[in-house]
Amino acid sequence: WIRESIASDKPYDQFAREILAAIGDESKSPPTVWYRDLRTPDQFVDDACQLFLGVRVACAQCHHHPYEKWSQDDYWGMAAFFGMVGRKPAPQLGVLVNAQQARQVIFNKGTGNVINTRTKKPAIMKALDAEPVELAPGEDPRHRLVDWMVDARNPFFARAVANRYWAHFFGKGLVDPVDDMRVTNPPSNPELLDALAEELIKNKFSLKHLVKVLAKSRTYQLSAMPNEFNKADKKSFARYYPRRMNAEVLYD
Repeated sequence: WIRESIASDKPYDQFAREILAAIGDESKSPPTVWYRDLRTPDQFVDDACQLFLGVRVACAQCHHHPYEKWSQDDYWGMAAFFGMVGRKPAPQLGVLVNAQQARQVIFNKGTGNVINTRTKKPAIMKALDAEPVELAPGEDPRHRLVDWMVDARNPFFARAVANRYWAHFFGKGLVDPVDDMRVTNPPSNPELLDALAEELIKNKFSLKHLVKVLAKSRTYQLSAMPNEFNKADKKSFARYYPRRMNAEVLYD
């Protein structure tokens, strides 16, 4: 499914939606495997925020750090979008090696909530820096979460994947580490990161287009040989930074 998605240039916003709002079982809907490996709303929040938004919110589960933006209410507001995820056994194919491999059907229960551990009450469904969400009867809240996530005004989603691709091609993200985008860890070139995110949105989240933009850039084509002006550069990408091949490339 991943290979076919990349080969067909499936828009990245659609790719994320098919994972986060997956229903069915893995034989017909491979992205539901995400819900086999993760089981609880807090795991969904930690993983989704770090992967798709480049934001680490795990610490906000139990406390609000004085130097960070996100509070416990923000954390459990995100978790509430996963409060209606249901699962039931699916017919098994073959012999199981362990119970973790058991096929299961993921579905929207239509009811359910998540308890905010700070207030001891059901969490108010609310994305980061967004307004509370009111659902229609039977509506799957995960689609509302993805609607917010992939919106052009969202400050995280497009910037997070643009930063990950920059890190892939240049060896280091504009925000480093790539999954730690916060006010106290700003990008080395905020205007560039914003421009890449806008380019991605303008081209309907085409990752192939983003690859072309990066690979055809003057920055990517710079020599790795230092000169007297850029030999000390470690941050502004004034030259190409040599790096070791990663394990997968060496193996191939």
